[in-house]
Amino acid sequence: MSFVNPRISNDYLFDIYRHEYFHRKQDGYNDYESIANLRIKTFEKWYRDLAPYCIKKRIALDIGCAAGYFLDILVKHQWQVEGIELEHRMYDLLIQKGYTISNEPLEYFTTEHQYDLITMFDVIEHLPDLQKDFAKISSLLSDQGVLAISTPNIESLQYQIFRRRWFQFKPVEHLYYFSPSTLKRLAQDHGLRVEVMKRSGQYSNIPFIVDRLEHYGFYHLARLFRLTAKLCALDSLNWYADTGSIFVILRKVA
Repeated sequence: MSFVNPRISNDYLFDIYRHEYFHRKQDGYNDYESIANLRIKTFEKWYRDLAPYCIKKRIALDIGCAAGYFLDILVKHQWQVEGIELEHRMYDLLIQKGYTISNEPLEYFTTEHQYDLITMFDVIEHLPDLQKDFAKISSLLSDQGVLAISTPNIESLQYQIFRRRWFQFKPVEHLYYFSPSTLKRLAQDHGLRVEVMKRSGQYSNIPFIVDRLEHYGFYHLARLFRLTAKLCALDSLNWYADTGSIFVILRKVA
């Protein structure tokens, strides 16, 4: 397992997540809600992937639930839901929608019950005290409960090509980088069995491709993609693309 060292203090890290994390350029997201339709399609796919493994379908916890798109999907499928979200604006939005949300970090989260499903989509790499946090997550799962994770894969093709320029290297916020083997070992250390582990991605469109091309310095190619999309009216085109992540379904075992 690879990790960032040295790194900022936990208090400063939590403060980054609390203030406009989903609407800024330096770190976090430039405008999380601008591609809501693509994020929802991705979450719908992930739900279809994990649902067959849920023996009990009563109550779920989404850690890092952002705008609540996955919570909305869970509710449609008859789940009771709760969430953890630190960012102030998103937290207020979710409370206004009637969701039960904590704005405390996982380290300080308390509850009187366990969950049949816990989801952490692009979250585990942010956890500052990985072993302690994972032990807590395991304790929050009911017997035979399911934990679903997506996280960047440091053995992905994207990493192999770009190395230090890899898009997922964000040392302020991404504290850990996992491979399938290190993620499996972490799960086993905390009483979790791997049910599914596979390559993962997200629904993408031309602006997404242009953004990544510009990140890697392919500016001429980015302009070509942008021009082609405009001339051929491809703005509504989208597809599911492997973005160099791992999707994992884990089950709590006795």
